[in-house]
Amino acid sequence: MQLFWSTVSFLTILPVPTSNKILPQEEFSKGILFYTLIGLLVGLIDYICYGAIVFFFKMPLIGAVFAVLSETIVTGGFHLDGLADTCDGFFSARKKEKMIEIMKDSRVGTNGALALLFDILLKIVFLVSMTESDGYLAVLLAPVAGKMATPILMKSNYAKEQSGLGSLYLTQKYTKYMIAAVLIGIALLAGFLQMKSILPIITVLLFGFLFREYCQHKIGGMTGDTLGAGYELSEIVFLAVMTLQGGIV
Repeated sequence: MQLFWSTVSFLTILPVPTSNKILPQEEFSKGILFYTLIGLLVGLIDYICYGAIVFFFKMPLIGAVFAVLSETIVTGGFHLDGLADTCDGFFSARKKEKMIEIMKDSRVGTNGALALLFDILLKIVFLVSMTESDGYLAVLLAPVAGKMATPILMKSNYAKEQSGLGSLYLTQKYTKYMIAAVLIGIALLAGFLQMKSILPIITVLLFGFLFREYCQHKIGGMTGDTLGAGYELSEIVFLAVMTLQGGIV
């Protein structure tokens, strides 16, 4: 269980049981196995916040805002920071080395700020555009979808010369744990969405592959920042498909 709680602590700010034993990097990297389950845990907290507002006050817009705020707080803005840094670097029109240098800068530039703005706005707009039943499921499962794409992103080179948080997973390739995490994510989405899960699953997995190849082209691989960006974008792709699918079916 220590590996599970260590992974929860790494991905969220939730209080977890502590241990004096420090896991070596080779062991810690196996925590990818729990990514989609932790995504469900985060989604459940978001679901409670969203449901409390929608059920008691009949205010889906405010509910959507609180759902997005809940995930931001629970994850400590971990992935949003990666999205902002990635957009600052990728859209700087610089060479690979300079892009990575920009991404390491703790300051947020114009591209990063715009990315954060549209990320939050799109999530809220998509949630408000869904039916109430789809909204509940989307809030619960969006973090699962984001974590389901993450193992695909990790099957790449580590783009930095110096180690960072991303190196914990990108320098250790445990393929069977990655596959298991993806399969757990697929099972969770299929279990909750039934037949309506097919298009979101295919789209999110395809996006994960395409984004990984895009990062490979831009900077020669992945970093912790691009993993965070991939998670956020995968969530948006999932919400977009849920919204469009709900409007068609």
